[in-house]
Amino acid sequence: MTDTNFNELLIHTLKQIHIRLDRLDAKVDEKSDKEDVKVLTQRLDKVESRLVRLESEVGTFKWMLGIGLTALGVLIAVLKMF
Repeated sequence: MTDTNFNELLIHTLKQIHIRLDRLDAKVDEKSDKEDVKVLTQRLDKVESRLVRLESEVGTFKWMLGIGLTALGVLIAVLKMF
């Protein structure tokens, strides 16, 4: 009878350990998901800042190209007069 009680106690203890390990595993997964989200958010912020900078540079390039083409047009018009 003592062996039966011991075995039942052992099985109960193992079940409790299993439950606690499952909970711990869930917490680790949850925490790693949060860390992944933080890393992803940081990467998105970096990409967003790069896109803003690139958009600004494209705007500047378009502006400079417009000025260059205008200057070229004026130069061609002046040269045609001679």
